[in-house]
Amino acid sequence: MSKVRQLFGRRDGSGRAREAGTPGVEAPEEIRGVLDTYRVPADGKPGASAEVFVVDDDGTGRYLVRLPKLAPEEERALEVLRVNLLDSIPAEARGDPREVVADYIWKTSEAAGFSEVAQDSHDRLLYFLMRDFAGFWEVDPLMNDDNLEEISVCRYDKPVRVLHRNFTEYMFIETDVVYPSEERLQAFVRRLAQLGGTSVSLAQPSLEVTLHGRSDRRVTATLGDEISRPGSSYSIRKQREAPITLAQLASPERARWPAILGQTAADPSVTYDEVHSHKTLSILMAAYFWLLLERTSNVIVAGETNSGKTTLMNAILALSNPKYKIVTAEDVLEISLPEHLHWERLKTRSYRAGLSPTSGRYEYGLPELLKLALRLSPTILSLGEMRGEESETVAAAITLGFSTMATVHAEGAERCIQRLTTPPMRFSEGHVRDLSSIATMRKVVLSDGRVVRRVVSVDEVKPTGSYGHEVVNVFRYDPATDSFSPTTPAEVLDRSFRLNEIADSFGWTPAAVQGSLAVRAAMISGLIAGGELDPRALSKMVKDHAVDESKRGAGKG
Repeated sequence: MSKVRQLFGRRDGSGRAREAGTPGVEAPEEIRGVLDTYRVPADGKPGASAEVFVVDDDGTGRYLVRLPKLAPEEERALEVLRVNLLDSIPAEARGDPREVVADYIWKTSEAAGFSEVAQDSHDRLLYFLMRDFAGFWEVDPLMNDDNLEEISVCRYDKPVRVLHRNFTEYMFIETDVVYPSEERLQAFVRRLAQLGGTSVSLAQPSLEVTLHGRSDRRVTATLGDEISRPGSSYSIRKQREAPITLAQLASPERARWPAILGQTAADPSVTYDEVHSHKTLSILMAAYFWLLLERTSNVIVAGETNSGKTTLMNAILALSNPKYKIVTAEDVLEISLPEHLHWERLKTRSYRAGLSPTSGRYEYGLPELLKLALRLSPTILSLGEMRGEESETVAAAITLGFSTMATVHAEGAERCIQRLTTPPMRFSEGHVRDLSSIATMRKVVLSDGRVVRRVVSVDEVKPTGSYGHEVVNVFRYDPATDSFSPTTPAEVLDRSFRLNEIADSFGWTPAAVQGSLAVRAAMISGLIAGGELDPRALSKMVKDHAVDESKRGAGKG
């Protein structure tokens, strides 16, 4: 395949990317019940970017896409550009696809005699060409909307549905994007495989791949009706372009924007920080995890599917001391840490089933990755998801004195421990006794109908006797008031076995541990009060605190 075809994909039999099924070109005269409207991409120019309307339709949410309108002469020019694009761009073309296509528009329009149209409509023409040849076709606006958490298609003749981060009460919102045929949907699934550097076929009709870019997209898809009926399907889970920080997760939520405030995302008074305030955990809980992270500790984040486990673990790891070395091992790359950290990222390698009798020999699974990770001298070893025999290596890391963090599918601390000690998991009672803390994530439905993610409990494992343990609750969430307890450092220290253990191990006084917890909570609170919720502000806070603590000999005063 030529370099151009690798960059821009394949055409259909007509020699062009088909336009059938394009969503919402003609906007209705009036759209009622608008909750929010914004452009995708966010920095797109009017007339050269898609416009999104999130509306309430008699209690049902809808996501409407309006593409730039084209005049008849622009449509004719676009048709010429589409037909000739792949044959006109040299195979050796290199660089940013947008620049390559932009240059092609100028050259082709001049040769074809519509340079005036190209001059006036260059950005619009570029938008459609990039969508069709380097983008994601019908769902290109959805893929580039950072407000969307997931895109789901169950069959070609049903509307695409999405999970919107800011309108969770509607769950999977119906869009006005529909694939025109099963053949078109199959072509898109093949394109997803191509963009992920792999393949999918009727012989191997399932696809699992991560598309890397400004944000990673985790794709799970089926091709044809071999294993899914009535035909192809896919689900795409999208990470945010900027990782969510612990300050954002701990920040109190503002009033619902923009519906309550009467604003739109284009309004400069609506800031990034207002949009990304979550109240997933309390500031005191964030300080607690930060303090644990500074010492040898083993933390599990438990929760059900899509409850926010990896997001919370990622945010906690971002508070690591810059002097530490972090090694992460994952099936799918979802952890994203600040650049100032000393971080090594490992990923499994798998071969498609049935390719050859020997293909399994070349797989590199989580157990092998973790054994390799132990030889890399990590200060903190983190596993994206623990679910099988790899738990034996995590248990070994705990025994060897490494700090560890992992996620586990479980509904609470007791259930988590039960899973860890039941095959295929391989934790012994001794390893369970070494667990520092178990944080449980859960989706919660608030009184206004919104579905939010909350840390519903933080529990510690306290060894008892020679071989036993008990689960001690430190933090708890109250769904009736949407609040967390306890609310003071003194109460946390009174409940926490592990913080008192830290004081005993390092010769600190209880007052010093309480003071350290209070200082960290105050620093996080200061970031939130100042609206500094982005990763750079958090990184600076962690680095400054590590330097200050080193100078004054933390905990000994």
